[in-house]
Amino acid sequence: MFEVRDNPTAPAGNSLAQLNAEPIAEGAAAGAQDDLTRHRHATLMDLLQYESERQGEERQQMQIDEDYQDHMQWRPEDARELMDRGQAPVVFNEGRQTIEWICGTEKRLRKDYKVLPRERDDEAMAEVKTKLIKYTDDVNMTQWHRSRAFRQSVTAGLSWLEEGVNRDPERELIYSGWEDWRNVYRDSHSRNLDYNVDARYLFRRRVVDLDYGVALLPRSRDHLLAMAGRHDDLDPEGIWYLGEQLTNASETEWGTAASIFGARASNIARSGYYDNSRRRSVELLECWYRVPERVSVFADGMLAGKVFNAADPLHVQERKVGAARMYESVRFRMRVQICTRDAPCLDMPSPFRHNRFLMVPLWGYRRARDGQAYGAWRGMRDIQDDLNKRRSKALFALSVNRIIAEKNAVDDWDELREEAARPDGIIIVNPNKQLKFDDNMGDFQANVELAAQDAQLIRNAGGVTEENLGRDTNANSGKAILAKQDQGSLTTSEFFDNLLLAIRQAGQLRLSHIEQFYTEEKVVRIVGEGQRPIEWLTINQVDPTTGEILNDITAREADFIVDAQDYRSSMAQAALEQMFGLLGQIATYAPQVVLSVLDLVVESADIQGKEEWVARIRKMNGQRDPSKPPTPDELQMEKAAAEKQAEAEQLAADTARAQLGKIQAELDLVQAQIKKLAVDDVLKKVQSMLSALQAAQIVTAQPNTAPAADEITAAAGLTDALGDAAAAPPAAPVPPQGDAAAPAQPEFQPVLTEQPQ
Repeated sequence: MFEVRDNPTAPAGNSLAQLNAEPIAEGAAAGAQDDLTRHRHATLMDLLQYESERQGEERQQMQIDEDYQDHMQWRPEDARELMDRGQAPVVFNEGRQTIEWICGTEKRLRKDYKVLPRERDDEAMAEVKTKLIKYTDDVNMTQWHRSRAFRQSVTAGLSWLEEGVNRDPERELIYSGWEDWRNVYRDSHSRNLDYNVDARYLFRRRVVDLDYGVALLPRSRDHLLAMAGRHDDLDPEGIWYLGEQLTNASETEWGTAASIFGARASNIARSGYYDNSRRRSVELLECWYRVPERVSVFADGMLAGKVFNAADPLHVQERKVGAARMYESVRFRMRVQICTRDAPCLDMPSPFRHNRFLMVPLWGYRRARDGQAYGAWRGMRDIQDDLNKRRSKALFALSVNRIIAEKNAVDDWDELREEAARPDGIIIVNPNKQLKFDDNMGDFQANVELAAQDAQLIRNAGGVTEENLGRDTNANSGKAILAKQDQGSLTTSEFFDNLLLAIRQAGQLRLSHIEQFYTEEKVVRIVGEGQRPIEWLTINQVDPTTGEILNDITAREADFIVDAQDYRSSMAQAALEQMFGLLGQIATYAPQVVLSVLDLVVESADIQGKEEWVARIRKMNGQRDPSKPPTPDELQMEKAAAEKQAEAEQLAADTARAQLGKIQAELDLVQAQIKKLAVDDVLKKVQSMLSALQAAQIVTAQPNTAPAADEITAAAGLTDALGDAAAAPPAAPVPPQGDAAAPAQPEFQPVLTEQPQ
């Protein structure tokens, strides 16, 4: 910070390239540094003016969108015409229901998230960081800030989430919030989903009380006093309402709007700006911008890819000992400048090591031509105008009487008009003259039908169907209603997808701030959901015995991940019902399967206290949370279970081997018996053959003993296997061919069969 001197003259040829000037080398004169700061300030103010002109149309249309959401939909000239004919400028705000349904869906299905480790052995610390982020959410009311930003993005097309650090020791160090699009000018040439990829600058405008500004920047006191003014004089754009700029209430008809329109004036004009405020204020600009610098980067080691920071003791130590190689690179480095439109007050490098902008854009829709933002109201505004006018015309047609009369039908036409407007009026018609009332029901009915069509067109344009709003429709079956609800959910899914992206980017900023600035010992309170007790978590605690820091938040980095919960409530409900139906069918023949996956089913449901449900189910089933590292007790239980399983498997293997050995022994015995039986049978057959041969020799030697042998064999029960063929006489011998004689053959060969013993 330095003392602001005379207002510097802006150098000629300001452009973005002038932000790229090389930083002043260490030891240079302070005047040279001041010149560089003024040079950058002039360039930044030129860019701010450029963005103010380029985003003028977008900001005007966004203001109109929010006016329509706040029931301010009549232009002054149209409202005056209605009042002149005795009608109130009534607003039939059908489009607001669409916005309320989308925002209500976001509040009912808010996202959950968790921190994942980058290294294998850092699961426990990632769980601690998840709890820390939930604690900062609680103390900063982050959920409400996100809902407010989401509502503005749906309505107008753009809002901003902010992540930062507090210097006030009485407040929480890490803070998060919401910023109105009116106070922010962005780099309109950025098109990337991540604004930090291709954006070069971001401006935030704040009008603060003069005494607070002087206390904040005491060295710039004289300059701030010179720049101070009233609140209503410090807005360079003025206030826009339905396309008209309200520069000064006293110069337009808005100054007398209350006297003209009475209570209806609040629906037309007078909100959003200060009127003759007596508070002394000053406009301050917070400019975040990136300039390219040649820096030293760690090539390897634990700091690989990190830019060398001379203020970090770890970086200095690594570079001093030469444990890691370094290389030179050109990278964008973030800087911040606090200033007024005329002079800088403070210019310094960003104190955050993430090197990113502190605000995250939350988009509605973006125009393809130039990237300008718009919300859901943009497509409904024209239809809403027609609806208001159709309903006003229908009311007018129903309220007035048109009279068709001949000339001189009555003596006093004013009296006729008054009497015709009265429900008990008396009209006297001159003799021989005709007078009749014209029926206006045709005009009334036509305008009412057109207004009904406008209401339906508004819902079609906004993407929220009658089924989403819970109204009676022509859909009769439950499936038809669910199909139309899904149609509305899918049409509006762009808003929720953009919110998911913004939460993830803001969560990365928050996590980086926690890892950088939570360096002291701290005890935080984690509020339990449902019946869970309050948990007290201590971080950065020094062990008095070993001197080791327990739960060191700054030791390692992690990643912020948003839970992939489906925002489309009807689709999620249908999927859950289908899942329960499938489990009901499985339970009839495999109930153990249902019990094993019951925790996954409950985890996918959208119920309050879901984590407690899942924890109790897993405890009952003996399951553990797969997303968390096992505790020492769980490791001991798993080890005991594994040893028991190994013992059971060894016992089963030993038993199987014993049974196999017994079976093998029995098989060997059977085979030996079979072999013995086969040998005995052959031996008996051989002995029988030998006996037969001996008998044949005896019979041959003594033929007269043959009959006696036959008697003996018959008496022993033996029979001739050849039967009658053995008793038949032998065939006549065939005479030999040629001179050789045939060898002699025995007369017969008896074949005996042996009776079983």
